[in-house]
Amino acid sequence: MRWSAAYVIKRIKRIGLLLAVLAIAVWTLAPVAWLGISSITPYNELISDRQTHWLPQNPTLANYRVMFDVSRQTGERFVYALRNSMIIASSVTAVCLVAGTFAAYALARLPVRGKHVAVLGLMSIRMLPTIALVIPFFVIMSYIDYAFLNMGWEFHLFDTKLNLVILYTTFILGFVIWIMRGFFLTIPAELEEAARIDGCTRVQALFRVLLPLSAPGLVATGILAFLSAWDEFLLALIFTRSTNAATLPLFIAELGSQYITAYDQISAAGMMAAIPPVLLALLFQRFIVRGLTAGSVKG
Repeated sequence: MRWSAAYVIKRIKRIGLLLAVLAIAVWTLAPVAWLGISSITPYNELISDRQTHWLPQNPTLANYRVMFDVSRQTGERFVYALRNSMIIASSVTAVCLVAGTFAAYALARLPVRGKHVAVLGLMSIRMLPTIALVIPFFVIMSYIDYAFLNMGWEFHLFDTKLNLVILYTTFILGFVIWIMRGFFLTIPAELEEAARIDGCTRVQALFRVLLPLSAPGLVATGILAFLSAWDEFLLALIFTRSTNAATLPLFIAELGSQYITAYDQISAAGMMAAIPPVLLALLFQRFIVRGLTAGSVKG
């Protein structure tokens, strides 16, 4: 049986594509697999200079037990950091979705003068490196805390969860507005006009027509906002100094000290930190795919 040149080329392209996908999958999943293996490997095996084993010789869950043992300092700090990350990331997501949805609707539907410039201005904050805005934010927070102190109020923003919520929202809100504006532009304006003809106000049309149709976009955007807040490290490092507002990325970084690096505990904490985003992605996978696809059509 003789194969035509076109058939051979087609087969080669298909095999090449499969090999490329396999290589990307291995490249992406290999660090995660190694993190999981390290999390159940005793510390002595991880730092051993003898023959390296791909799998632990004496697997253990002791590293995970340490993370939830609040009678020990490490466990207590981990629980605090996990709680802080959940509170901060959830708050940032809620604020960004509420404020971003209304702002995106205004930029997509209302005759706002200079709205394209406004969108570019919001995205410019996201485009700037975070480190470039750290000093201005630090000075502003210092002035605010000093003003409250002069007024005799026992209130301060530095080293608080509220401070991180404000900072994270500042960087993420523009991105949410930009994404949601793209989703609203994919919805025909005639649907909203029909609702207005039937007696709905503009706000009622937003809640009864646009938001239900934008549910996949809201879910996808909310998860992206949650992940951005969940993974943020630099702002938490600079604007916190105690466990009061320390987040999981900061806690994991602090497990490596000047004298010893607890690779086993770092791996276990990293696996625990990956669970909430993975669960969100699995639970809302259908909405994420639909939302990202819809948002890429127009806008």
